[in-house]
Amino acid sequence: MNQVLTFLKQTFFSRPILAIVIGFACVGQSLSAPLAVGELAPDFSLQQLDGEGFNLSDYRGKRAVYLIFWNTWCGPCMKKASHLVDIQSEYGEQAKLLAVNTSWSDSLAEIAQFQSRFSTNYAIAFDDNAEVTHRFGVMGTPTSFLVDINGVIRQVDGITDTLSANITEWNRVNSKVESLVNTSCSKERTC
Repeated sequence: MNQVLTFLKQTFFSRPILAIVIGFACVGQSLSAPLAVGELAPDFSLQQLDGEGFNLSDYRGKRAVYLIFWNTWCGPCMKKASHLVDIQSEYGEQAKLLAVNTSWSDSLAEIAQFQSRFSTNYAIAFDDNAEVTHRFGVMGTPTSFLVDINGVIRQVDGITDTLSANITEWNRVNSKVESLVNTSCSKERTC
């Protein structure tokens, strides 16, 4: 399948069209239903581009996590970049911001150009083979999730508009949720 996609990319398709084709091709493989508010976020690990590892469960009990799935060629993602720079500057101590590149028709070189062009100051990870992207049920970019201090998805999309008003609540430990989190819940195994 990878050879076919490479051929199609080089021969016929523009990036957005190729991403749509890849998205439909992957639907039958491992794409989960989109995650919803109130669900426990599935744990995952990715390597950030700065070399540091990221493990979502490391933030449980410490601070909220703002995940945004994006691509370098995505127009709305480009518009959001300056807002993410501001959020990282203002709320970086209260919420971990991780921009997860879906790897849909993107490369590390293109991400480096994006970082330079938009002067990003937030953590970026490359989701090679889009495994995390699929676990979260992402079907388009940008898609964002606010995972609270308890590991629960509290908001999907629109987070840049509500972060200021909700950050204190999203960083409040809930002992009932904490006991559920400690039972190793995941998208595949509910509690």
